[in-house]
Amino acid sequence: MKNRKGFTIIEIIAAMAIFAIAILGIGALLVFNIKYSKINEEREVALYKANKVLEHLISLNYTDLCLTIGTDDTCENDTGSCCDGFAGDKSVRWIVNLGTSPDTKEITVIATFTYQNYTGNVTLNYIKGNW
Repeated sequence: MKNRKGFTIIEIIAAMAIFAIAILGIGALLVFNIKYSKINEEREVALYKANKVLEHLISLNYTDLCLTIGTDDTCENDTGSCCDGFAGDKSVRWIVNLGTSPDTKEITVIATFTYQNYTGNVTLNYIKGNW
């Protein structure tokens, strides 16, 4: 009997099958990670917009028309006085309600983002006082 060195065809096919399964799993994971990385990028942009609009609203006078109680508007309808640099952007809206304490208003800014079939939003709240 000869001592043969090397792999049989069955061993090679089995090794290739195991390798292919491992590569497919890693490939699916990469696609998943790329998609959610892009969603997080869109979320960061929405957070930036919401934060900038909220900062602008906070800087306004307590009696400013943009901070009228009952306001529920989008930056799409704004001419620039309320949304600062995001006037015309339909993905950002703000709501002003009466605060829980006297002489306060609750400002809520919501920025919506979409990537492929995923839609999410970022919500920021602030209590502005008249002091």
